[in-house]
Amino acid sequence: MAKKTVTKSKPAASAAPAKSATPSPAAVPAKPTPTVPVVPAPAAKRAPKPAAVKPKKVAAKGKSAANKSPTPKPAAYTRDDVALRAYFIAEKRQAHGLPGDEHQDWVEAERQLASESTRSRKAVKA
Repeated sequence: MAKKTVTKSKPAASAAPAKSATPSPAAVPAKPTPTVPVVPAPAAKRAPKPAAVKPKKVAAKGKSAANKSPTPKPAAYTRDDVALRAYFIAEKRQAHGLPGDEHQDWVEAERQLASESTRSRKAVKA
């Protein structure tokens, strides 16, 4: 028989998987739910909120706050109005044999309608 040799080194790690630091959910017992409901403090004991102080807007000399940011007025014409005007512009252009395309017709129709709508507003105000 062979003689056994004894070594002083540590034995090698086993092939079993190492345990993780966090236990599995099945191993952790469920925490009991509190039986006493949490009630907020009564309204009388709460501290009152301080009133918010809004700073006054100071207008520049000679200008009022209303004139500072005028709201843009919506167009007085719709997309259908532009489409109809562009159609008639294209018909006229093609009848006369002039060069152009539908994009130019659309832009021209928008320009015409915009100028007509501003002109009509000025005439109404006067």
